[in-house]
Order: sequence, then C-alpha cells, then structure tokens
Amino acid sequence: MSLHGPPAPFIVAMMFRVFSVLAAIAALALAVLGSWVRINGAGLTCPDWPLCHGSLIPAFQGGVILEWSHRMVALLESFLVLGALYAAWRERDRVALVRPIVAFVGVIFILQVLLGAATVRLDNSPLSVALHWIAAMLFLAGLVTLVGLALLRPAPSSLDARRDPLLPLSATCASVALVTMGLGAYVSSSGGLLLQWHRGLATLLAGSALATLLAVRRHPSRRLRLGVLIACSFLAVQALLGLANVALHLPTTLREAHAANAGATFVAFVAVLLLNVIDASRDPIPTLDTLARVDGVVPRRATGWRGTIEDYYELTKPRIIFLLLVTTLAAMAMAARGLPPLPLIFWTLLGGALAAGSAGAFNCIIDRDIDRLMKRTMNRPLAARRISVRNAVVFAAVLGIVSFAILYAEVNPLAAWLSLAGNAYYVVVYSLWLKRVTPLNIVIGGAAGAVPPLVGWAAVTGHLGSPAFALFAVIFLWTPPHFWALALMTNTDYEKAGIPMLPNVKGIAHTKREIVVYSLVLVAVSLAFFPLHVLGPCYGGAALVLGAIFLWDAWKMTGDPTKRCARALFKFSLLYLALMCVAMVADRILS
Repeated sequence: MSLHGPPAPFIVAMMFRVFSVLAAIAALALAVLGSWVRINGAGLTCPDWPLCHGSLIPAFQGGVILEWSHRMVALLESFLVLGALYAAWRERDRVALVRPIVAFVGVIFILQVLLGAATVRLDNSPLSVALHWIAAMLFLAGLVTLVGLALLRPAPSSLDARRDPLLPLSATCASVALVTMGLGAYVSSSGGLLLQWHRGLATLLAGSALATLLAVRRHPSRRLRLGVLIACSFLAVQALLGLANVALHLPTTLREAHAANAGATFVAFVAVLLLNVIDASRDPIPTLDTLARVDGVVPRRATGWRGTIEDYYELTKPRIIFLLLVTTLAAMAMAARGLPPLPLIFWTLLGGALAAGSAGAFNCIIDRDIDRLMKRTMNRPLAARRISVRNAVVFAAVLGIVSFAILYAEVNPLAAWLSLAGNAYYVVVYSLWLKRVTPLNIVIGGAAGAVPPLVGWAAVTGHLGSPAFALFAVIFLWTPPHFWALALMTNTDYEKAGIPMLPNVKGIAHTKREIVVYSLVLVAVSLAFFPLHVLGPCYGGAALVLGAIFLWDAWKMTGDPTKRCARALFKFSLLYLALMCVAMVADRILS
C-alpha cells in the first residue's frame, strides 16, 4: 500500500465500522443529554451560541455544566460523523444503500446544528424544542442505519429482490415512534399541551407493535424475530415508565428515564426496519401459494370482490360482534333510562363493532394453526388460506385504530380506553396465553367479553356505575357454562387441536358438574342484584324465571349421555343473556 495513495479496502471497511459505531453511540448520548437539558430547564443557562457566556469553558454554576456538556458532545460528534461519512462514501460501490444514507445523514446533521442555534435564540420555545428533538432522532436513525450497513454489508445487487410483506408494519412502527417522541418533547416543553394527542399516538404505536409482533412469529429470519421482540420490550418498558410518571407526579429522574428509553425504542424499531429490508433481499419469503403447497393444501380462493368481502367479514367473527353489541346497547339504555341520543348510539356501536372485529381478526391470526385442525373452524379465511397473514394483520390493526379514534373523538376517552383494554385482554391474555395452557382459559378470559357493557355505560355517563358492573358480572359468570356446553359438543375437535378445554383435561362428567356449579353461582349473583337495590323488581322477576330454566337445562344435561342436552343448554344460554339484557333495560326505564 502506498503511503500517499488511498487506504486499502479492508482499512476503509474497518474505518466504516468504527466511526459509524462511535458516531451512533455519541448521537445517542447527545440525545439523552439533550432530553436531560430540556427536562431540567438547563437549556437557557448558556444564553449565547456556540460559546457559553462568551467563553469556551464557562464557570460551571447551576445547569451550565449540563448544557455545556451537551455542546461538547455535539462538537465531538461532528468529528466522528465526518469520519463515518468519509468511510461510508468510500464503500458506496460495495455496500447497498450507502449513497442515500450518507446524503440523508449529512443533510440532517447540518439541519440539527441550525436547529440547535435556533432553539437557543428562540428561548427554548416548545415548537423549536420538538423540532430539534425530531431532527436528533432522525440523525440517530441515519447513523444506526450506517452501523447496520457497516456490519452486515449487504451487496447493492441484493436489493433487487422482492420485499418482505412485513416491511410496511416495520416502517409504520418506526414512523409512529418518531412522531410520538416529537409530540412528547412538545408536551414536556409546553407544560402538558397536546398531552391527549401524545397518549393517542402512543396507543397507536402499541397497536402497530403488537401487529408486528404477531406477524413476525413465523418469519424465516431469526434475527428479525429477535429484533422485533427487543423493540417491543423497550416499548413495554416505555409504557411502564409513562404510567409511573403519571402515578408519581412526574419526578425528574423518571422523566429522564422516559425520554432516554424513548430514544432506545425508536432506535430498536429503526434497526428492525433495516433488518427487514436486508433480510427480505437475502431470503425469499414464501408466498401464500408456496406455503399451501408445502403443507399439501391448495387454498380455496373466493371468486370476485364479493367473495373477498365475505372473507374479511367472516374474519371479524360477526356472530360474536352481534352479541357484544346487544350488551353494549343494553348498558347504554340502562344508563340513559331510555333511548340515548341516536348519534351517540351510532358512534358507540360502530366503534364497538370495529373493536370487536379487530379482536376477532387477531384471534383468527393467532389461532390459524389450530383452526385448520378443527372441523368447526377449518373453513375460516385464514385457516383455509384465502387471506394472507400480512393482509389479516393490517386489516385487524386498521380496525382497532379506527375504532379507538371513533370512540375517543365521538364518544369519550373513557369508553375508548375501556374498549382498548378489553381488546388487549382478549388478544394478549386469552388468545396468546390462557387458551393453550390451562383449562381455566375461558373462566379467566371471560372478562374480555364482559367489557362492552362498561363501554356502553361510560359512553352515556362518562363514568362507571353499579348497574354496569352488574351486567359485567352476569356476562362474566355466564361465559364458562356457555362455552363449556359448546366444548362438550366439539370436544373431539379441541382434543385434536391440543387445546386444554375442560372436557379434554378433566373429563365430560367433571365438566358437567362444573357447568352446574357455575350456573348456580350465575343465578345466585344475578338474583342478588334485586335485594341489594342495584336493580328493581322487574329485573328480579325475570332473573328468577330465566335462572330457573337455565338451572333446569344444566341439571338435565348431567344425566344425558348424548350431546343433545348440551346443545339445548348452549342455545338457551344465548337467549338467556339477551333476555337478561332486556330485563335490565326494562327495569331501569320503569323504575
């Protein structure tokens, strides 16, 4: 190698790695220091720029040392970035994406310097602080991308490959994380302005992350699966820090941790996006037809646009939606002691239907492997492979996001958050966890189906009341005997799929006894609401008659070796719940 010639390729590659890693670490430190400066109010302790009180090394009093340290790290970062950009540019013909990323980092670097000066001159106005923070995160994202390119070194020609269908979800997570952090910086600097928008975006990010986590479970790239898991773990920590900040009235240390973890969360989602691009180029992702041929199953495609609409409609589990809407409307009528305003009914039921459809679609995504094994569910759109997993995830996520937005904007925040909590419980606690590990799955998971009455009551009143909790309790206790009657009718299906439903784990006789026990508890609790003055005599009489029929059907089933009585109990349980709702509404209106 000539002493006066260009560095050898391996030296350039090493420089690319070292400088990009050091620059990314310095950028992360710079972002954390910047958030600390903002949170501690030290941004104006150096009123001039680029010097501090006219000196390169000022007297370190109060918050001066924090702001001065921030500027010194920024100065060091300048040299590291120049080294990283030089080495990266020398690698532009050997590593994919280097040219646009170098240009992006260079432009954002200049913009960040100008915004830093403007923030000081504008006395740390909320808008300038938010823009400065967003630019810092974009700058960090560019450097993290350079680190990924330096370490993984994808060839330029490899990017001609077909892209991964997971890519839109990864891009959505990174984009929403960026906007959420920018708005968080504005909220922190403005004393709480736009706080609800920040929380709404955080909820959207959580939904996008959950959709990505579900979609990546069977991705062929192990490192991409690990990357998504790490990013979602950072997001979970961020949610806990946010709750702790609210509960403890925003202590400085927790605010700093919240800001630092926000940067780490964003970096993790950027890394996931980069891995998605690179791994999609290296490893072909199997298509729906390929998967079908591997499994020996040819998917039955619905013909025409009508068939497609029917498939997506079935994906939402519409029969369950109808039952949930009945309980929601009953709670609304109970709260209003009559018919609530029609626009409120429309928006509440629309938001509730979309929320239930989203939860049902996510459940179909999670259960598609076991649905293929059961006769009752094998023709569901995902089980029959008439809809791809990617499209189902996007569809479910969009339904959930639109549902939350409608309830939040057109009804009230409490109804929106209750609906979201019910969906999260159903998808995460029941579908992802309980259903496959314990025969008590439907007992504990039944709480999710009992949330709609709380949503309906909150929609009318803006708070929760004892009649709403009464309907919640009835539905919660009604769920086990209702579903165990169904499990008795389809126990061979559940056994084939390996689902630990009570008949398969404890036996049919034990299940029948448990149905009688839970039926007794259900009827006893439903009758207790009358002497406790939660509901009146109209409800009490109906609960007595309907409860007696329910108990009689449950008792008859214990002596019937066939499935006929189980089927009769299952059908009557649906009528029982509907008539109990009618009785509650009538009682509130007439009393």
